[in-house]
Amino acid sequence: MTVTLAALSGRDRAAVLNAVVAVEEAVDPVAAEQFQALADPALRHLVEESLLGAGRTLVRVGKAHWTSGYDDKIADRLAKEGIGVLAPVDAAVLTLVLIHSVAIPAARGMVDSNDWSSEQLPAPDVVTLAANRDRRLNESAIRASLRRLRDAGILRSGLRSKLRPGPQFRRLTEARSRMVWENLVVATAPQSNLARAIHRRRGDVHE
Repeated sequence: MTVTLAALSGRDRAAVLNAVVAVEEAVDPVAAEQFQALADPALRHLVEESLLGAGRTLVRVGKAHWTSGYDDKIADRLAKEGIGVLAPVDAAVLTLVLIHSVAIPAARGMVDSNDWSSEQLPAPDVVTLAANRDRRLNESAIRASLRRLRDAGILRSGLRSKLRPGPQFRRLTEARSRMVWENLVVATAPQSNLARAIHRRRGDVHE
């Protein structure tokens, strides 16, 4: 028999609601051991159900930490409606950061491309980012974009923080995280066998 939130005892209901608030509001993923409703599979299911009502979903980080993020279908719908979509200049600057901090070192076998929060990820500087072929992405434009990306939690916060993926990347579902990584592969090595395989799997017409 499926247990509903309304059928829970007051204590268990409070545990579920506390877990929902924690995964939604905490900057960093929260440890399951600190929240009964995340450690207990039955209660965790109710946490997931509660989040689903708001278009959100539980996201596991590592073995025993949890956060929340948008359900993939909801994320697609919001993006289609232009909600939460980065401005072109910010998307370009973010791509440059990810290329230098994740894609290139991962291709060289230096880091794990699945761990966006790793302290082992290299951190490019503004000069490196400005050494691109698009004159519109000059140092001034890049610095302004970095401030916006940091404020949004997309990059690490703080003016002196290293340019690495921020806490919002840990809110990506497994499928969404894989899509970001594949997009980096296609952008940096479009003629590679891996990029061609990605195109085929996605059913892209042009490779």
